[in-house]
Amino acid sequence: MRRLSTQILVFQVLIVAGTLIVGLALAFGGEQSRVDDEYERRALAVAQSVAAMPEVARAIDAADRSGVVQRRAEAIRRSSGMAFVVVTDRKGIRYSHPNVERIGERVSTDPSEALAGRTVLAVETGTLGRSARAKVPLRGADGRVVGVVSVGILEGALHREIADLVPAMGLYLAVALALGVGASLLLARRLKRQTFGLELDEVAALVQEREAMLHGIREGVIIVDPGGRLLLVNDEARRLTGLPSSAAGAPLDEAVGPGRLADTLAGRVRGNDLLIVRGENVIVANRTTVRRDGRELGAIVTLRDRTELETLVRELDSVRSLSDAMRAQAHEFSNRLHTLAGMLAMGHHDDAARFIVEVTETDEQLRRELAERIADARLAALLLAKSAVATERGVSLVLSEDSRLEHDLVDAREGLTLLGNLVDNALDAAAAGDGPPLVRVHLADEAGALLVRVRDTGPGVPAAVRAAVFEPGYSTKAQEGRGVGLSLVRQLVERRGGWVEVEDARDGPGAVFTAWLPEAVRPEVGAST
Repeated sequence: MRRLSTQILVFQVLIVAGTLIVGLALAFGGEQSRVDDEYERRALAVAQSVAAMPEVARAIDAADRSGVVQRRAEAIRRSSGMAFVVVTDRKGIRYSHPNVERIGERVSTDPSEALAGRTVLAVETGTLGRSARAKVPLRGADGRVVGVVSVGILEGALHREIADLVPAMGLYLAVALALGVGASLLLARRLKRQTFGLELDEVAALVQEREAMLHGIREGVIIVDPGGRLLLVNDEARRLTGLPSSAAGAPLDEAVGPGRLADTLAGRVRGNDLLIVRGENVIVANRTTVRRDGRELGAIVTLRDRTELETLVRELDSVRSLSDAMRAQAHEFSNRLHTLAGMLAMGHHDDAARFIVEVTETDEQLRRELAERIADARLAALLLAKSAVATERGVSLVLSEDSRLEHDLVDAREGLTLLGNLVDNALDAAAAGDGPPLVRVHLADEAGALLVRVRDTGPGVPAAVRAAVFEPGYSTKAQEGRGVGLSLVRQLVERRGGWVEVEDARDGPGAVFTAWLPEAVRPEVGAST
């Protein structure tokens, strides 16, 4: 198979040569038409000058065959360079001719139009050959047409003039062909450089392999060109990001919209294993800039679906939290039991009785508060378990006095995700603070919307990073896989039309996270809608 550069060169040369040949043929045709027209007009001028001679008209009218017409006609023919000057009477009988033997004979071409008083310009074949000629009527003194003057130039003279143009046109053809070949060589080299030296069959094979690979793998792949346009979005990438099939070829920011995904694709966010929350999907993205021969060709972004893994991680965190709560409760129960056993062994029976009453009232008070103020048993159970975990970590977890949730949640999973992530975040912050570790939780029903406010006594959240704490992957802990909880909270509330924000605590150190989830609390039975 011929190389790509060779094929391009051959086709370009054929195109240039064919175009030039057609152009030259048209140019020759046009030039010949121009020369014919020019010679016809030169012949017309000579014929009109002969017809204007009174002695010629008188001789023809008087049928004078003494030779006066022949002498005048030949003199003019030789001085003008015409091939012939023929004068005839009304019957078409020649009175002059370059060949004297033809004098007295009838002309070979039809003189009727000129005898009718009209001027004739034409290319015709006569006794001397094919010629460009002009015929004009010869009029007597009284204005009558007494004959015809025919003047012509043989076709050979025309051909000689056309032939004189051949060297110039041949030079033009050679120069144009050389330029075309040179341009074809440059084009072939440019295409070869742009295709990195690959031949047509290799390019076709690469395209087939790319389509099979990119649309067959289970990872999402998005290719972005240096100008910020999406070149390719494979099937898995469209599933993960929700981009339409028409996104390929569109500008990046227009097709994707503002957000972390667009920032990652454009390279505005750098790093490895970047976390992106897109709808229901948790995605791990990596961006690689592609360079070849010092040129930037764009970027390839790979996307891995971490949704199922993240779900398992959250479930594992829930199990771990429950396990920690049970372990904390068991540890606390063991400490209390050992304390009680020691009191009894030392004979402090009254102290032991008071200790039992004190412990029982403390636990019962928290259970009673949760049961009275929080109608949804699942949220109450979560807070009770988190209280045990908080106690284990040396953090006090309290329910605000004005908390009140008198109805169950529409979707308990949303409430558990929202409350659990905010409380876990607050426990971590309170444990890392310098002051007395405290987490205060406020729950309320605002016309069917769930309001959750969690305040901690930790180091707080600086104003410069308050927007970043809700981004996937942001975490104050140097542990891989963290930084998803608050991002999930924001995705949850925004998907439902709610909001979440963070601000400084007003009565001391720490931060306050507030989330508002609309239509999350079941309406009261019998209430108007």
